[in-house]
Amino acid sequence: MLCICFLNTNRRIKIFKCIICNNFSFEIICKECQKKYLKPDIKIKINTVSFYRYDEIEWLVKYKYHRFGDRVFKILAENSFKIFAKNINEKFFVIPVDDRIKKGFSHTAILAKSMKNKFLTPLFNSLHSANNVKYAGESLEFRLNNPRNFKYLGPKNIDVILVDDIKTTGTTLNEAKEVLSQYGVNVYLSIVLADLS
Repeated sequence: MLCICFLNTNRRIKIFKCIICNNFSFEIICKECQKKYLKPDIKIKINTVSFYRYDEIEWLVKYKYHRFGDRVFKILAENSFKIFAKNINEKFFVIPVDDRIKKGFSHTAILAKSMKNKFLTPLFNSLHSANNVKYAGESLEFRLNNPRNFKYLGPKNIDVILVDDIKTTGTTLNEAKEVLSQYGVNVYLSIVLADLS
């Protein structure tokens, strides 16, 4: 990814090469590619909302492991989570799953933050995994044998929307809901970029 910076009246302006089409842009994914490739296709399956087919955005989701991943996730969030949040007119807290900062940012915190409005309030640093095992690409059996052991530090007896990037087997969201229920936290809905289950 190429990034060119220059000063304009004491302001630093960044110009990127779009990671999809390679054209110059003020964003890491140009507006044209956002319109063409990041239009969400909302699906609801067992109280889980998803926006994209995983095979279409897999390579973008993997930017969560890279230094510029925060820019990619902000664009994904603005084209999906933020738009969806405008349709919610009841008060909920929004809890990102395991939003610890890695590589300088938290991808789930970015998704949750994009939903903030007069009805939705993100609760950061409230649901963290005590297990540092990597789950990417692992089987259901592995995930079941290595639970995340979530710890919840937020308020009790509230209604929430749970946010994660991908629902693969459903074990992460199910474990999170189970832990939250012990504190009287009602998960009204889970929202993910893509649902593979």
